[in-house]
Amino acid sequence: MKKTSGDPMLIPDDLLIEILKRLPVKSLCRFRCVSTAWRSLVSNPRFVDAHLAHSVNRPGLLVTLPVRQIPCPQGRWLLLADHPEPGRDRPQIAIPHLLVPGSPERYVSQSLNGLICLEVGGLISVCNPSTRKVVTLGQAGAKSGGVCSYRRHSFGFDPVGKEHKVFKTWVTNSGKPDRGLIMEQFVLTLGSNGWRRIEGGPPHVKHDPEICFNGVIYYMAWKSLGAFPRAEYLVALDVRTECFRMIASPSGGQVDMSKRCLVEFEGYVALVDCNNLRSDDEVAIWILEDFDKEIWKKKVAVLPPCWKEIVADHEMFPAGIVRSTGELLFEPWFLSKPVCLFYYNLKTNSFRISEIGGFPEYESGMPPEMYGLTFTDHVESLLPLMSPFQ
Repeated sequence: MKKTSGDPMLIPDDLLIEILKRLPVKSLCRFRCVSTAWRSLVSNPRFVDAHLAHSVNRPGLLVTLPVRQIPCPQGRWLLLADHPEPGRDRPQIAIPHLLVPGSPERYVSQSLNGLICLEVGGLISVCNPSTRKVVTLGQAGAKSGGVCSYRRHSFGFDPVGKEHKVFKTWVTNSGKPDRGLIMEQFVLTLGSNGWRRIEGGPPHVKHDPEICFNGVIYYMAWKSLGAFPRAEYLVALDVRTECFRMIASPSGGQVDMSKRCLVEFEGYVALVDCNNLRSDDEVAIWILEDFDKEIWKKKVAVLPPCWKEIVADHEMFPAGIVRSTGELLFEPWFLSKPVCLFYYNLKTNSFRISEIGGFPEYESGMPPEMYGLTFTDHVESLLPLMSPFQ
């Protein structure tokens, strides 16, 4: 039958998916209202997977900003911005997407498949900034008594089981002369009914933000709270098996921890140390090249002369790696108006600066670490919060 000009054009499902997976999450959330068929398509786990795989190639920047002023609502703002293109002079604009209410606390995870985990009001929440969805997790208790307890969290993704997990650890100082630690560990899988206890983990105190890739969470830790200097270790937590391993740190413990960060470097976990950035104009990168034999290799990047002109009087510390470009991202030691970020390309040994606007009012001249401002790579995702990734 010959089609007339009034006949509707039918788009094959495969072509429709190819078109829709390139659209931002905001548009896709609107398209759920078009029809039952479109709602089913956009919510289908296979489409969510296809959209995420496409989004990974165009990551943005997620900024979290605590709000502590009263009478303003307390919480943590999640703002999204694009990473700047090289040579672009216009400021980036951070757009507020979500306010997680409650008294903001220190812990904020990296973004994993578009989800972020943070502590607000003494509780742990998992958020999808793109869909503006938040789920608050229940408490996991600890039974051991002691002189002092430390609560720590970690957030990871198991690519085999396709599950996100939140780990909670209570570390208690036993009060004994040798300052032995008692550690109780719990895990919650998103989409499950609640927390489970983990047995057998070595006692330690986590003190650095973690990174997670290839199904393993990495962070730095101490084995004890004894006299200085404390021996440092890299902790590797397998998200799937929920087993811990501790590896001796390559750089010792006599460094400023705020000037270091863990990154994924060319497929390996690496410790970026910027303690000699101002004195020797260099960045040290310790790469764990052999995980089984615990062999670290040191790489030193001597910064180009132009970096002092770009950075000027800013003192910086590392915030992580931009996966799309491989650049090392630096944030300033003291916040000023406007907020500026610095990108260092390890391969070309070049620096660039980016100005970001759009922030709510904040007190200028405070360190981001004290203020609680964080930056992380982020991809848009339709991933729901209360069901496993399929």
